[in-house]
Amino acid sequence: MLLQRMKNVALLAVMTGSIAFGLVRPGSVAGQDAASPASGSDGEAKIENAMSAAPLSIAENATVLDNELDANGEFVVLREGSNGWFCSPDPTATPTNDPWCYDQTWLDWSYAFLAGEEPTTTVLGLAYMLQGGSDASNTDPFATEPAEGEDWVISPPHVMFLLPGPIDQTVFSVDHEGSGPWVMWAGTPYEHIMMPVADGEHSQLEA
Repeated sequence: MLLQRMKNVALLAVMTGSIAFGLVRPGSVAGQDAASPASGSDGEAKIENAMSAAPLSIAENATVLDNELDANGEFVVLREGSNGWFCSPDPTATPTNDPWCYDQTWLDWSYAFLAGEEPTTTVLGLAYMLQGGSDASNTDPFATEPAEGEDWVISPPHVMFLLPGPIDQTVFSVDHEGSGPWVMWAGTPYEHIMMPVADGEHSQLEA
């Protein structure tokens, strides 16, 4: 049941405008080796889209990972990188453009999330979503669509932080409609801080 739920979450792109970053979990990608670069216009378009999530100084040498897993349970590599950063393209199931770039801490978090396991965060994690993003819920990490009567949560361009240990909710707000940083999925193993980095109000998009 949990595995099926995780698959449904991934296919409908739960990290994450934050991280509803479309962690797609098919059984495997037939014939695709994890170290194989992308080929053709589709792969090039995904790489360009993924790079738009972060400053060029980070994105140009980042490893670009697709939103699918290969037969070994690793994200398919679209382009090898050299700076220890990773970028992934927009998951087309979300209502907005949601590419993101992230560090090793966030990559480890992603694999834990897909496995339905609690991530072990011992080092601060940083991720960029400079195109903004969308999430089905600000409170439920596994929501695949907004609850009845609610809308998609649309986030402005932002960066995200993973902290070792629980996040102090007396310091950081959980109000995603405010003007400052807020905690997404507060109180869950997947909580993280969302910090807007550009003008623009938090908004909601009707499902």
